[in-house]
Amino acid sequence: MNHNTWNTFYKDTKQLQKPAQAHQLLSQSDINHLQVLLIDVLNGFLNKGQHHIGMKIYIDSELRNDYILKLVEHPPKVGESLEEWSHQIFGEQKFGMILIGLEQYSNAFAEKAASLVSPLLKTAGMPVHGLSFLFFMGNYGFTPFGIHKEATGEDGILFHLGPENKQFYTWDDPKFNALDHNTQVFHNVSEMISEGEEYILEPGDAMFIPHYVYHIGNTSEFSSSVVLDYINPPKDQFENDLIQATGEQGLKNHVNYEKPIEIEATPALWNQLIDIQSVQRKMELVLSRNILKLRSNGGLARKSIRNHATMPSDMNANFKGLSIFPLLFEVQTDDSVLIFARGHQMVVKNHPNLIELINRLNNGATISVSLVHSLLGPAWDLIDVFSFLQELFSKDAIEIDN
Repeated sequence: MNHNTWNTFYKDTKQLQKPAQAHQLLSQSDINHLQVLLIDVLNGFLNKGQHHIGMKIYIDSELRNDYILKLVEHPPKVGESLEEWSHQIFGEQKFGMILIGLEQYSNAFAEKAASLVSPLLKTAGMPVHGLSFLFFMGNYGFTPFGIHKEATGEDGILFHLGPENKQFYTWDDPKFNALDHNTQVFHNVSEMISEGEEYILEPGDAMFIPHYVYHIGNTSEFSSSVVLDYINPPKDQFENDLIQATGEQGLKNHVNYEKPIEIEATPALWNQLIDIQSVQRKMELVLSRNILKLRSNGGLARKSIRNHATMPSDMNANFKGLSIFPLLFEVQTDDSVLIFARGHQMVVKNHPNLIELINRLNNGATISVSLVHSLLGPAWDLIDVFSFLQELFSKDAIEIDN
């Protein structure tokens, strides 16, 4: 995959405004890797135990989430193909499986997905509510829930993994585009199909679907597809979410208390209770942190899974950062810095050389524990150094470099 391919795709979509197909956006190596990682995703989902959240299974177009118990009893094995595994569960039945939020179940999938779409972010920008991924898998024929459109503001890019082709239809028509999301879904597919624009997706192809365009897929033979949700919410939703997030942060700009107001006070006097500058500063700070969390996570909306692996205690152990997931920071005071790593936040002691260390990691340098100690000591003792590195390691923000 290269930037020119993404640039062409971006132009074909009229800057993410119109449906368009890209041929061979994924290489065969990408397809093979994603199919292996989907096994990891499925096991992550099954091991998490919250099976009522995020997955839907259809048998002959009927919702049958009771089949999730069969998945729990027979999880996919490493080295097993998706088709082999699903045949053990569903046999010859026509089935469809959908799982959302893939990035929250596998850090390895999250890294691969973020790497694949990083050219898009450089070309089109990062959506303010981030990126999320889901998959469709099966031989279900037409999408079980009919001709539909995505949630408002959630544009989609479908990456078809095959092995079989997939038919895809869109209805980019003003009379349909004007309909609000969830107000109408069409199940009379046979009647409407002739009005739709047909695309034949081969393995490796991608399809862009604006959130306001009705669409449906047809997968008659077993195949899988991964879909990117590129989430730019309506302006009012963005503002309301930011206001709510600001309130939840509990930020403080004042030490004084509000005074009672006269019972007959006018609205003009009520409005004086609002310190617009203070409110704006709080909202700007929360927005800044939200953006830094997204950027540190390659644009992914969900932060990485914390792992329980232990950082080597050897002073000569080497590690490096992940270029797709830069470490970012906010200097809070002379004594503390807020670090953003894989969507997480962590407060550490400030140090004149801390930013140099972060820059080295972001630039791909291999760093040893002893070098970190020499850069940050004596203000940081060995406990501080190992605690800092362990926090980054547990978030998959750095990796051991052997």
